[in-house]
Parts: sequence; structure tokens; C-alpha cells
Amino acid sequence: MKPETRLSVLYAVSKELISSFPLDNVLKAAMNALAEHLLLSDGGIVIHGAGGEPWINVRALIGHDVRSRPLTIEQADAIDRVLAGGEKHFGKNSIFLPVKANRKAIGALWIDFAQQSEAQDESLLTKIAVLIGLTCQRYRELCSDGGSVTEEQQAGQIPKIKPRPHTQHDKIDWIVGDSPAIKKVLETTKIAAATNSAVLLRGETGTGKECFARAIHALSIRKSKPFIKLNCAALSETVLESELFGHEKGAFTGALLQRAGRFELANGGTLLLDEIGDVSPQFQAKLLRVLQEGEFERLGGTKTLKVDVRVICATNKNLEVAVLRGEFRADLYYRINVVPIILPPLRLRDGDISLLAQVFLEQFNKANDRNFEFAPSALDILSKCAFPGNVRELDNCVQKTATLASSNTIGSSDFACQQNQCFSALLWKTDVDGIGNKTMHTLNPRDTMSSGLGPYAGTPSGATATMEAPGLTERDRLINAMVKAGWVQAKAARILGKTPRQVGYALRRFGIDVVKE
Repeated sequence: MKPETRLSVLYAVSKELISSFPLDNVLKAAMNALAEHLLLSDGGIVIHGAGGEPWINVRALIGHDVRSRPLTIEQADAIDRVLAGGEKHFGKNSIFLPVKANRKAIGALWIDFAQQSEAQDESLLTKIAVLIGLTCQRYRELCSDGGSVTEEQQAGQIPKIKPRPHTQHDKIDWIVGDSPAIKKVLETTKIAAATNSAVLLRGETGTGKECFARAIHALSIRKSKPFIKLNCAALSETVLESELFGHEKGAFTGALLQRAGRFELANGGTLLLDEIGDVSPQFQAKLLRVLQEGEFERLGGTKTLKVDVRVICATNKNLEVAVLRGEFRADLYYRINVVPIILPPLRLRDGDISLLAQVFLEQFNKANDRNFEFAPSALDILSKCAFPGNVRELDNCVQKTATLASSNTIGSSDFACQQNQCFSALLWKTDVDGIGNKTMHTLNPRDTMSSGLGPYAGTPSGATATMEAPGLTERDRLINAMVKAGWVQAKAARILGKTPRQVGYALRRFGIDVVKE
């Protein structure tokens, strides 16, 4: 093996071994890095615990699902001999090397080569086994069970590793919020990021699904690898296949060059598939294959490509309804819905509207060399708005208001809603139809919360979203009904299924002043 090749292999493996992640993830990444540079048919690292039982067992990802590949009798026997004697063992096109900590064999690095080649560099592999042993020893010194490091070393025990504390490098500074709802989601995000499990981000439009996908990637072991995203909405099946899988030269009219798809670009990293609910049933089968097998062919090609990609999907649709209607494959649903994370709408994030508004105003000031600030009354107006468009609508509102503000201090009168010029309100205001009935403008009138299949039977907007959103208090629902009824108590009573007398009593109990329109 050429010296420069040896150096490349050592660098790739060492880079993975020095990362501060759970030991099994570190060893898996190191094994995959080794497999990328050498001609392997199989390989892995086995680390044993104090009682002699396998504690960590990782396999190189070489072409197929590692979970379907148990150790053969010959491999298990060779590993046992290495552990017992602390010496190398050779087989046909294979080598088993001891992994040592404090001069004691605690595991084995084993390699099955695809063929006889110069890649079978015993000296190089021995150095790598030493590096793996030093890594295990370093993790041993970070034990968390209260015993001394010396005692555990003498016992030959590999202790549990301390959970890595979240440092400044782990700060998700692009997600702003201090409400209980957002804190809960952030905790789930951090837990999910530590694994390679598929994540499904769910929530209404504008709740920040891409921001949370970036957070999962940034907190994961894949953070040094690419983060690639693709919006699946409004793309034809052919275009979507080309975007995800790439295409060969001449695959279709205009394909003048070979092009790598998003899966290839994201190899080793994370791929966000936004609006996954809009993918056609025909394409879902192709997507399912790459998610299950980690392999695909470029459009117009015959060569099967292998990738290691963590897939995060996002949608604002009710996939359960889509599955029942036959619009979304059940097997694909189970594949992507391993860790569901539901993002709360802005109206349920108590106190976050003011924080977000301040951030958006600072961004506007920086981009436009301005010095605007909010008056307390302005923030009070913003905090009372339902914002059915969520964070995206709030950002739009702040920018529009700052652009048209007459002074550096933005007051309540500067907002379009206070001047009857809020066009977004048309999405949820009530009007009178041709026969005198109240009608509701909604973003998606066909999908309602009445399906009984959860909060994603469509994305309710405006007054509908505000009235029926889970988590609202009785006072909130009363105010929403009064607004919808034009502050007429009898009409509000019909909306709420109560008598006018009950509504009047509730208004007095909650101290709500009736607005005279």
C-alpha cells in the first residue's frame, strides 16, 4: 500500500475516533471509514464487558443491512481466541486483531477482505486496533457510576459513558422560544439527534420544520457531513426521481451530463424530504426501496449505488388519513414515522411571539441599516394575534410594519390589523353569503377537524384553527366564539352549544368586556 494511501486511511479512522459521541457510534463511524478505503467483504469491532459478554458489536455497512448478518461460527470462534490469548489470528482472506486497554484484550477488530490485495496491510490494521483500544480506554475514564477509574480498570470493565453535556457548540441558536411547548419539542429533538432513527416532523405550515431538521443534523454524529434538503411538493415524478436519485447522460431530453442526486450528495449526512405527503403513490415505492435497502439506480442507469443517509421527513398533512384513503403507502408511513415530532403552532407557544418579533425586528434593522424598536403596546397587540400562518406570518407582519412605520418606535397603531388593512385576516374572517348565512374563509375547506382522526386532518387556519386548536382554555374559546359571532352573545351561544344566559355568565366570570361593533 502506498504511503499516501496509508496516511489517508489513518486520518479518516482517527478523525472518527476522536469525536465526542457515544462509543458505539464512534466505533461504527470508524469501521465505516475503514470500509470506504479498503476492499472489504465484511468487518467489525467487538468490545466485551467485565463478564465476558459482548458489550459493543458494530459491523461495517457494506451493501446490505447489518442487522441481517449474524457472526458465523468461524468468526465468533476466532474472536474468542483473540480475546483469550491477546494475539492476532488469521483466516482465509481475513485477519482478527486484539483491541487492548491497559495491555489487556477487551475486544477485537476483524476484517474479511474481498480478495487478496495490497489492502491487507497488517501493520496498518495493527495501528488502527491500537487507536481503537486507546479510544475505549479514554471512554473508560469518563465513567459515570461513581467508582474510581483505577478500580474499574483493574476489573477489566467497560463502564457506561457519561452523557455528553450540551456545550456552546450544541446551542440551537436559530430556534427562538422559551415556552413549555417549544422546550418539550427541543428536548425530544436532542434525544432523537443522538441516534440514526428516521424522524417525521409534523405541524402546520410555518412552524419551522426545516429549522428543527437542521437542529437534529447539527446535534448528531453526522454534523460534519452534508445537510441536504428537497421540497417534494409540486414536482412531477420524473423530476423528483432525477432530483433524488440523479440521472445519467442522455436519460431524458436535456440530460446533457451525468448528475448526482440528493441521496448521493447527502451520503454520510442527513437528507430532509419536505412535504413528503405530496409524493405520488407511484414514486413512494421507489422511495421505500432506498430507505429500506440504502441502494438505488440513477435515472437511466443500471449501476446500483449504495448510500448511508439519515432521512428526516416533514409534512403538514394527516398521513393517517392518507393511508386510510389509499393515497399513502402504509409500509412507507411506518418507515418514516419512527420518531414523530409534532411542532406546536405559534398560538400555543405562550410568550414566544414577543421573543420572535424582537428577533425578526433585529434582523430587519441589520439588513436595512435601521434602528426600530417595539413599544410595549405593539408587543401586546402581536401577542394577542392567532397567527394562523405561524412563524412565517409573524416574520412577514414584522417586516411589513417596520417598512411602513413612521418613526423608530413601532406602536400599536402601526400594525395593518389596527387600520383594517390586514389582508391575511381574509383567510379566517367571517362573511355573509348570498342567503344571509355566516361563511368561513379557510385555507383548505375540504379538510376539517371533524374527521376524528387527529389534529392533522388538514391545517385549520384563522378562526377555525384558533377555536378548535387543542390546548386552548375555556376563556380563549369563548373569546374566539364571540369574535366569530361579531360579539353577538346569542350567535356565540349557538357556536359553543350553550344558551345565551350561559355565555353572558361566562363573560362576566372571565371579566371579558363585550366589544361594540
